[in-house]
Amino acid sequence: MVIAHGWDLEGQNTLLSAQLALTPPREGQLDTGPRFLVVSSAAATFVEAGRRLSLSLPRRPLWSMADTIVISEELARKDSYLFIDTATRNPRIRFNVSLFLSKGASPEDIFNTEVPPENYSGTALEKLIENQSGQAGIYMPVSLKEFLYKSSAPGIEPIIPQIIIEGQGAERKLTFQGTAVFKGRKMIGSLDERETRGLALLNTGAIKRTIFNIRIPSGGREGEIALELTDYQTRVKPVINGDSIIMEIVIDAEGNLVEHNIASELGAPETVRKMELAAGQAMVQEVQRCINQSQYLESDILGWGQIISRSYPETWLQLESRWPTIFAGIKSDVKVNYELKHSYLQKKAFLFK
Repeated sequence: MVIAHGWDLEGQNTLLSAQLALTPPREGQLDTGPRFLVVSSAAATFVEAGRRLSLSLPRRPLWSMADTIVISEELARKDSYLFIDTATRNPRIRFNVSLFLSKGASPEDIFNTEVPPENYSGTALEKLIENQSGQAGIYMPVSLKEFLYKSSAPGIEPIIPQIIIEGQGAERKLTFQGTAVFKGRKMIGSLDERETRGLALLNTGAIKRTIFNIRIPSGGREGEIALELTDYQTRVKPVINGDSIIMEIVIDAEGNLVEHNIASELGAPETVRKMELAAGQAMVQEVQRCINQSQYLESDILGWGQIISRSYPETWLQLESRWPTIFAGIKSDVKVNYELKHSYLQKKAFLFK
């Protein structure tokens, strides 16, 4: 069974890699052997590479069972059409598979990295991005269907979360590092971690929970406070006046106090208000960082073009042909209304004797 596909380049050829699940030991036998096999083949096309793999495999690979596809940075920067055609034409590739981009390593290296307690790194990648959505709350999963839609629809560009290998030898592990940004058919740059979370905040429900660390004055020094974001709604409205376009962005958010290192009472209304304002400002900064980077790259991963086309279809017809250049110069007004709801089990600061 195929756990994951890997799409890469080798010289002038495409390179197809696959992580295969090996047959588990029978009942009563010790599980001492490898649990997976990684195979690769290079050819002029991915279809030919897949058929060449069959020359060395005694069993027919079940390509349709794969839930993960890892794309190399080299391939993404050269031309996404090299893999999009086979992705849309091949009936053995499902549109709901998850996409990842390998940075600083090949898909084959990613597949050969063990991620305990999971048996397969291909499966682990799916669980990693799902779990962090409700914990760290930074990266957004991207399916093949979503990538294809954003690659073909006007007024929006696709992204893919980036995965790297950290450490050496037995200490190697997989972790996320930024988000790949596409423009047209090529990857042209990346968002860092904070910019990625800013993008998530611009998309209602993209993440479930996340933590913002803020500082507020207390007792003559600044105290560190961790505030949780548990829910948010984002509204984006284009305001067009002649040649001027301003995107008005309002985020209504709420969350909880999860930790602080200030040995004083934080329940006073004025203190709560300070925390809410500081949390809102922290969110504004990350959203603005994302906007600045996407405009620098002239890639509308924010989908502002689509928003304008729905609100002002006639205006969009005039802007569409020049949209990347116009997008880079659009001004934005970001406001965040953050409301502190709970402080979990402890309402007051801990009192020492």
